Amino acid sequence: MQSRYDLAIIGSGGGAFAAAIHATALGKSVVMVERDTFGGTCVNTGCVPSKALIAAAEARQTAADAGSRFPGIATTADAVDMPALIGGKQDLVEELRGEKYVDVADAYGWQIRHGNAAFAALQL
Repeated sequence: MQSRYDLAIIGSGGGAFAAAIHATALGKSVVMVERDTFGGTCVNTGCVPSKALIAAAEARQTAADAGSRFPGIATTADAVDMPALIGGKQDLVEELRGEKYVDVADAYGWQIRHGNAAFAALQL
C-alpha cells in the first residue's frame, strides 16, 4: 500500500473531487480520506435528497389540484406512503453516489481511505 502521495484530500465532496481530478490530470498521485459517507453533503443530505422530496411534493400537489384547475380531468392524490417515498429518495442518493463519486474515483485511479485524517509534522 502506497504511503506517500503528491496530494492528500480530506473529504469527498464536490470540491474534493475537482481537486483530485485536476491533480490526477497533472500526473500527481492522490489519496482521498473520508470519515463518513462518501460523496459529501450535496449528494447525501443536501441538494439531492431535498430536491427529490420537493419534486415529489410538487407532483402530489399537482395531482390534488388538477381536477379543479382542468375540468374534465379526474385525478386523485392518495395519502403519502412515507416509507416508500423515503426509500425511493435513498435509492436515488445511492445511485448518484455510485455514478458521480465512487465510479469517478475508480476511473481516475486515486486512492480512497476511510477514516479520520490528521496533520502530522512534515518529514522531508
